[in-house]
Amino acid sequence: MSEPAGRAPARVEQRIFWVSWLSYFSYYFTRSNLSVAKKPMAKDLGLDKSDLNLIDLASLTMYCVGQFVHGALGDVLGPRRLVVAGMVASAGISVAFGLNSLLSILVLLWALNGFVQATGWPGNGKLLASWFDTRTRGARMGVWSTCYQAGGVAAKFVATALLVFGWRAALLGPALWVLVVAATFWLVVRDRPSELGYRDPEVPAGLTPAALARLRREAWPVVLRNVRVWCLGLTYFFMKLMRYAFIYWLPFYLAEAYRYDAAKAGYVSIAFDAGGIPLVVLAGFMADRWLGRRRIATAAIWCFALCGALALYRVIGDDGLGWNILGLCLIGGTLFAADSLVSGAASQDLGGPHASALACGLVNGVGSIGGIVQGFITVWVSDTYGWDALFQVFMVLAFLSALPLLPFWRVRPTVT
Repeated sequence: MSEPAGRAPARVEQRIFWVSWLSYFSYYFTRSNLSVAKKPMAKDLGLDKSDLNLIDLASLTMYCVGQFVHGALGDVLGPRRLVVAGMVASAGISVAFGLNSLLSILVLLWALNGFVQATGWPGNGKLLASWFDTRTRGARMGVWSTCYQAGGVAAKFVATALLVFGWRAALLGPALWVLVVAATFWLVVRDRPSELGYRDPEVPAGLTPAALARLRREAWPVVLRNVRVWCLGLTYFFMKLMRYAFIYWLPFYLAEAYRYDAAKAGYVSIAFDAGGIPLVVLAGFMADRWLGRRRIATAAIWCFALCGALALYRVIGDDGLGWNILGLCLIGGTLFAADSLVSGAASQDLGGPHASALACGLVNGVGSIGGIVQGFITVWVSDTYGWDALFQVFMVLAFLSALPLLPFWRVRPTVT
């Protein structure tokens, strides 16, 4: 067996990095589009908040299940096949959803969409862990993690623009883009540098496929027994509870609380995602450059900052459109900064080169239980006590999300 040629050239690494970025960016086109379509869809089909929550619940439940399933499959099948299959399936399901009107069918379709959407995070997490080592992972993942803020912004913008053709267009149109990106991913991406003749980072050269499989089998029990995985998952439970409440209900909240029309509510809700773009980059560089790769400690700091941002929004949200947008930017920015570290670099550090998909899937899977719970909390608290009470609940959750991270304040990843 010939020796690998060395580290992949920067241009090859950059190509893999940005196609992966584009992939997860595009997942949101067939995920966030429903939140924009909710209000007009409910009016057209005679649905209430409980019906809408049932659709969300089905999707989030299967998304949670999918994280555990695809976390394991990502290490076995490889990210290229997993991600492409998930994107193609999600595009087809979004089209089918947009062509149906029966609640039971809509619930079933969006449940399936949640399951296939769950291919994106463990698949891309595995891909990036296979191509880049731990030395600069925080900074790289900070830049990469802008994909799910930018994806949320672009997806909501496109879906909102398509509302002029009716809510169904917001489900049908974005699917074509997802298919195009899936084809690009298949043509460009390879699972690891060695498939192109280069050296795999943090993996000894010359290992056979059988040896790699053995290392993977040995790594899985270590990950499952690591208490840090479950503490990260608990933090992510609180983070996803809040994040998905905003993703699924923010346009609805703005329309109901501020009497914005559907288009205005859709556009203003973009501020939540947009705020995350600069702050996730800052969080990654902060972890690697200022705090010596202490990514868990950095995440805890941003959790406390989120608590402050939520408190500030309660003060300035009613002071006009500009202040409302600023408040939503700060909430989104602080939430996504912590989110990107917990579910990204810190999880990849735990999984290493052989079980990174599993670690990412486990943390995201436990976190996704929070996404399921949020529907009940959002609807019950907002109906019973009002929307402001919901923001008070989120302040408590932001504080609680930092607590499981504090025992690992000084932890740094092992550098090989």
